Amino acid sequence: MLKKFLLILIATILASVSALSIEAKEVEWKVLQGLTVEEKKGKPVPKFTKELKSAMSKKISIKGFMIPLDYNSKKVDEFLLVPFIPACMHVPPPPANQVVLVKMSKGKKTDSSYFPIKVSGSLSLGKKQGLIDSSFSMVATDVSEVKY
Repeated sequence: MLKKFLLILIATILASVSALSIEAKEVEWKVLQGLTVEEKKGKPVPKFTKELKSAMSKKISIKGFMIPLDYNSKKVDEFLLVPFIPACMHVPPPPANQVVLVKMSKGKKTDSSYFPIKVSGSLSLGKKQGLIDSSFSMVATDVSEVKY
């Protein structure tokens, strides 16, 4: 019985260590510019660079600035990530391939920040939601302030 317990304990520890070792690949904003949209038969068809396809198949991290979508709380679970601080919902907004709609993992929230942040998670194609024109969406597993 003790041997079985020790084997289960060791297997659990090894599994958690290997899961923690999967590091997010850091991606630059220029990689996201690798998404273009062409019209074919009146329908938009997305085109991806190889680098962008690769980034979308892995856990990534990207640095940028947060625009909270819930201004009533200090902790947010949904926000826009943009490459530079003046980017906002005002004119002119950044191009759609330079906006990421970030949703925190289920049940998680993060602190609102006016400083640069680094977001880690899985990147996917976004959808237009109301006034938000974002080519990408991300389920974030981690958000941290960038220290200089």
